[in-house]
Amino acid sequence: MDNITTCMARMDLNKLKEKYNLREPERGDLDDTTIEWRSGKPDYAKANLAFLKGKTQNHKGGSLEEVVENLVKTWEMEATHKKNILQWTTIDHGNYCVQTNGGEILDGVKAFEIGNYNALFKGCPAYEKYGLDDHFEKSHDLFRDALVNGFPWEVLKVFSGPPNVVFTWRHWGEFTGEYRGRPGNGELVELYGMLRVTVNSDLKIQKIEAYFDGTSFLEAMEGKVDPNELRHGRALLGDTTTPAIEKE
Repeated sequence: MDNITTCMARMDLNKLKEKYNLREPERGDLDDTTIEWRSGKPDYAKANLAFLKGKTQNHKGGSLEEVVENLVKTWEMEATHKKNILQWTTIDHGNYCVQTNGGEILDGVKAFEIGNYNALFKGCPAYEKYGLDDHFEKSHDLFRDALVNGFPWEVLKVFSGPPNVVFTWRHWGEFTGEYRGRPGNGELVELYGMLRVTVNSDLKIQKIEAYFDGTSFLEAMEGKVDPNELRHGRALLGDTTTPAIEKE
């Protein structure tokens, strides 16, 4: 997908939703005027367009898969854009923590301060070999500069419900930008993994345990791994002439 304006993305998004009866992800009340944003209220038109065009699953409305997907997308929005952690609505503030691949457990404040990418790629050799920089914005810019048109995320399959929600997931993006000085050629790069999310009775996140191979994903953008080796699914709307999606 070429770089497009937010207005164009919104128009294309509405067309897809109407044609295939699709729903945009829900991320809570973004119009709440009391929210303290890092850089203004986010607009998810481009992100949602990339998500709908590239996802491999079409979960039923109200299903556990959709509930989990929206919960994690809302958490990601809050972690990325809300500068006051006390305004996060997705977490159990007294118990929230993050852990990747059985490594160090980061308490909520530390994970908030360094940002999702630094927290989730902690312990990954291909990420840490460049030296750790716990600066929130620098870590986000690293991936935004590489995956210019977005880095969508979807739930694949949920294996268990609350309080210990276990599921597989997929991240993907078109490498049209530059990663650590190396330009991409528009190739699709994908990242697969599993999450165990512990929630309380109000579905507030207490602990996130992520499991994934970050090294292969990063090395694909470094030119050390063939991106095709990371691909395991077909986008439902990848070929709009013969889409693999069924209307509900």
